[in-house]
Amino acid sequence: LESHNVYVSVVPRKKFFRRQLAISIFFCAAIVGMVMFATLLVLKGTTEKQNLAPPLRQEAEKPKKRKKVSAHEKAGLSFPVGRIARNLKRGNYADRVSKSAAVMLAAVTEYLTAEVLELAGNAAAVARKTRIIPRHIFLGIKTDEELSKYMDEVIFHQGGVLPQNVPPPKPKKKKAEE
Repeated sequence: LESHNVYVSVVPRKKFFRRQLAISIFFCAAIVGMVMFATLLVLKGTTEKQNLAPPLRQEAEKPKKRKKVSAHEKAGLSFPVGRIARNLKRGNYADRVSKSAAVMLAAVTEYLTAEVLELAGNAAAVARKTRIIPRHIFLGIKTDEELSKYMDEVIFHQGGVLPQNVPPPKPKKKKAEE
């Protein structure tokens, strides 16, 4: 098949000029719309800009379900706030227990635990051990001034006693020779 170049020159008549102009603008807009539609179908998701383009067919928008966030995640804690709140309510410590009381108790407990574990880890490192044993917890607490006051009457099972530096015995004086 041979390709033929066809030149079309449109010279509208005067009385049909406005109608043809409106029709040609309509067809141009329709062609541009179809080209854009075809490009979106072909190139959808290939570039970052197309990913941001609105979807062609609007689906019925479903309300997005929010991911449930626990109380300790909201407070930024590791200790379970919900469990502490439940135990506070079941313990009959008071007629009413607020949510913030559980958060505060969880935060204080987490802080004290982290402090004790840090001191016990230091005691284990001094003893050149990698595992914390009750002796290290005891030494960590008793070497800290504030925690030692707080836990003065506490007895640690397998804790032992604090080492004391006992000076060596002085040599006995020899009797002066007469």
